[in-house]
Amino acid sequence: MKNLSLLIVLTLITSSIIAQTNIRKGSSSYGTILYNWDGENLRQGSSSYGSVIINWDGENIRKGSSSYSTVLYNWDGENLRKGSSSYGSVLYNWDGENIRKGSSSYGSVLYNYDGENIRKGSSSYGSVLYNTDGKIPTAILIYVIQ
Repeated sequence: MKNLSLLIVLTLITSSIIAQTNIRKGSSSYGTILYNWDGENLRQGSSSYGSVIINWDGENIRKGSSSYSTVLYNWDGENLRKGSSSYGSVLYNWDGENIRKGSSSYGSVLYNYDGENIRKGSSSYGSVLYNTDGKIPTAILIYVIQ
């Protein structure tokens, strides 16, 4: 029983360490970390103790660390809108691979994201603008690159 408890504690500690996702400029996974994401808060640089730029509850992006501050943007899994209304104008949309301005899924592709690299336009062979070393919500990526 004691070994099981120790294993559970070690697993939780390891999970929290691994949970941080870093965003770097360019394609190098050794470059300077611009932002880090802990699953709820976006911070500048690599420190997980720095000031929180924005926080996300899975639907709303707010400034700072407070879950009660004004909603900057809302996300429905496909569309990013300004403010808290789910009926407002769509700023950006996501089809699972491409980020476009507005609500049209046929408009020009601004960026594409393959789960690791963010490139300008629709080509998966273009220059890498940013890279990530883990999962990060698309709404947060759009916030970062815009």
